[in-house]
Amino acid sequence: MLEAGNGEPLVLIPGWACSTDVFARNIPALSKRYRVIAYDPRSQGRSDQVAVGNDYGRRGEDLAELLDALGLERAALLGWSLGVFDVLSYLDRFGLDRITSLVLVDESPTIIKTADDDWGEGTAEEVAGLVATVNSPAYLPFFREYMAAGFEGEAPEELLDRMTDSAGALPADRAAALLEDATRHDFRAISRVAAKRAPVLQILRKDWSEAALRWIRENQAAARAEVLGGHLMLHEYPEAFNKTVLSFLSGE
Repeated sequence: MLEAGNGEPLVLIPGWACSTDVFARNIPALSKRYRVIAYDPRSQGRSDQVAVGNDYGRRGEDLAELLDALGLERAALLGWSLGVFDVLSYLDRFGLDRITSLVLVDESPTIIKTADDDWGEGTAEEVAGLVATVNSPAYLPFFREYMAAGFEGEAPEELLDRMTDSAGALPADRAAALLEDATRHDFRAISRVAAKRAPVLQILRKDWSEAALRWIRENQAAARAEVLGGHLMLHEYPEAFNKTVLSFLSGE
């Protein structure tokens, strides 16, 4: 776990198979105004490997236990990629009483596209294919390629090396099981409730922003939504990303 800065607590949660290193270009700016707490979810990054609880239901509980352990009565939460599922799982189980604000970065509340909702990672068949790829020797090459595609410009090789090395801490079978578990969750209902109970900022990548913005308009009318770059906009465009987050958190 990383901590930096003083002020109101802001908890950062990285996405599937990633570590807090993904926030390297955000923590220095955010911690000038907030007490930033970033942690690696179970079995990811520098966290211990565990054979049980590698699912989003348990990870929502992990987030609650972290807030308890740190004595945080109130906090803002920022999840990136499938780290959004850690946040939504927590909200679904424990509600919003302790939450000051939510920053949800580039993840749909259900990853499976349907006939009436095309904001998602893919169809059930397509996502099943991704799970099979992850549960194979192709896991880390796939991960690296996916992260490289998250940049509009050329992805920094050094960053891809670090991210891929970090992803290797999560064994392929556990990475696949976690991704498959994500397909079982539909957080659309709690996402609707959240936008009525707390300030919500959605930061979205360009290539699915049309579908995402349509869903947000219809289901989270009170939420603020911003479109910026690709999936790794937080690293490629840190100044714009940090400015957007800080402006939202300060109520500007």
